Amino acid sequence: MNPNYIKIKEFCTYTKIEDSFITNLSEEGILKIEIIDDEPFVEEEIIPELEMFSRWHYDLGINLEGIDAMRHMLQRMNKMKSELEDLRRKLVFYSKDFDNLP
Repeated sequence: MNPNYIKIKEFCTYTKIEDSFITNLSEEGILKIEIIDDEPFVEEEIIPELEMFSRWHYDLGINLEGIDAMRHMLQRMNKMKSELEDLRRKLVFYSKDFDNLP
Protein backbone atom coordinates (compact mmCIF):
# COMPACT_ATOMS: atom_id res chain seq x y z
CA MET A 1 0.00 0.00 0.00
CA ASN A 2 1.50 3.32 -1.04
CA PRO A 3 1.34 6.02 1.60
CA ASN A 4 -0.36 9.29 0.79
CA TYR A 5 1.75 12.40 1.21
CA ILE A 6 0.92 15.96 2.21
CA LYS A 7 3.05 18.83 0.99
CA ILE A 8 4.59 20.55 4.00
CA LYS A 9 4.13 24.00 2.49
CA GLU A 10 0.36 23.43 2.11
CA PHE A 11 0.07 21.92 5.59
CA CYS A 12 1.85 24.93 7.10
CA THR A 13 -0.33 27.39 5.18
CA TYR A 14 -3.49 25.61 6.35
CA THR A 15 -2.42 25.25 9.99
CA LYS A 16 -0.51 28.55 10.21
CA ILE A 17 2.61 26.94 11.65
CA GLU A 18 6.15 27.64 10.53
CA ASP A 19 7.70 25.18 8.10
CA SER A 20 10.95 25.56 10.05
CA PHE A 21 9.19 23.86 12.99
CA ILE A 22 8.59 20.76 10.85
CA THR A 23 12.15 20.91 9.54
CA ASN A 24 13.43 21.07 13.12
CA LEU A 25 11.29 18.08 14.09
CA SER A 26 12.83 16.18 11.20
CA GLU A 27 16.36 17.19 12.14
CA GLU A 28 15.74 15.96 15.70
CA GLY A 29 14.54 12.61 14.32
CA ILE A 30 11.01 13.10 15.62
CA LEU A 31 9.39 12.75 12.20
CA LYS A 32 10.46 11.86 8.69
CA ILE A 33 10.27 14.19 5.72
CA GLU A 34 10.16 12.76 2.19
CA ILE A 35 11.50 14.80 -0.70
CA ILE A 36 9.46 14.32 -3.86
CA ASP A 37 10.29 16.42 -6.93
CA ASP A 38 12.42 18.74 -4.76
CA GLU A 39 9.45 19.44 -2.44
CA PRO A 40 9.26 18.28 1.20
CA PHE A 41 6.31 16.05 2.11
CA VAL A 42 5.12 14.12 5.17
CA GLU A 43 3.01 10.98 5.21
CA GLU A 44 -0.68 11.66 5.69
CA GLU A 45 -0.92 9.16 8.57
CA ILE A 46 1.40 11.24 10.80
CA ILE A 47 -0.68 14.43 10.47
CA PRO A 48 -2.51 13.86 13.81
CA GLU A 49 0.84 13.40 15.52
CA LEU A 50 2.23 16.49 13.81
CA GLU A 51 -0.79 18.52 14.92
CA MET A 52 -0.27 17.30 18.49
CA PHE A 53 3.40 18.29 18.39
CA SER A 54 2.52 21.74 17.08
CA ARG A 55 -0.05 22.24 19.89
CA TRP A 56 2.55 21.20 22.46
CA HIS A 57 5.04 23.64 20.97
CA TYR A 58 2.88 26.66 20.15
CA ASP A 59 0.17 26.40 22.82
CA LEU A 60 2.20 24.97 25.71
CA GLY A 61 5.65 26.33 24.84
CA ILE A 62 7.34 22.92 24.88
CA ASN A 63 10.71 22.83 23.11
CA LEU A 64 11.86 20.12 20.70
CA GLU A 65 13.64 18.11 23.41
CA GLY A 66 10.48 18.15 25.50
CA ILE A 67 8.38 17.08 22.52
CA ASP A 68 10.75 14.18 21.90
CA ALA A 69 10.62 13.12 25.57
CA MET A 70 6.81 13.33 25.68
CA ARG A 71 6.53 11.43 22.39
CA HIS A 72 8.76 8.69 23.78
CA MET A 73 6.70 8.47 26.98
CA LEU A 74 3.44 8.24 24.98
CA GLN A 75 4.91 5.43 22.89
CA ARG A 76 5.91 3.57 26.05
CA MET A 77 2.48 4.13 27.61
CA ASN A 78 0.72 2.85 24.48
CA LYS A 79 2.95 -0.22 24.43
CA MET A 80 2.22 -0.88 28.11
CA LYS A 81 -1.52 -0.40 27.47
CA SER A 82 -1.37 -2.95 24.66
CA GLU A 83 0.52 -5.41 26.86
CA LEU A 84 -2.00 -4.92 29.67
CA GLU A 85 -4.91 -5.59 27.31
CA ASP A 86 -3.13 -8.72 26.09
CA LEU A 87 -2.64 -9.95 29.65
CA ARG A 88 -6.30 -9.27 30.46
CA ARG A 89 -7.40 -11.36 27.47
CA LYS A 90 -5.14 -14.19 28.60
CA LEU A 91 -6.45 -13.93 32.15
CA VAL A 92 -10.05 -14.17 30.94
CA PHE A 93 -9.13 -17.15 28.76
CA TYR A 94 -7.40 -19.03 31.58
CA SER A 95 -9.96 -18.09 34.23
CA LYS A 96 -12.65 -19.78 32.11
CA ASP A 97 -10.59 -22.98 32.26
CA PHE A 98 -10.40 -22.75 36.06
CA ASP A 99 -14.14 -22.23 36.37
CA ASN A 100 -14.74 -25.62 34.76
CA LEU A 101 -12.44 -27.61 37.06
CA PRO A 102 -14.09 -30.18 39.36
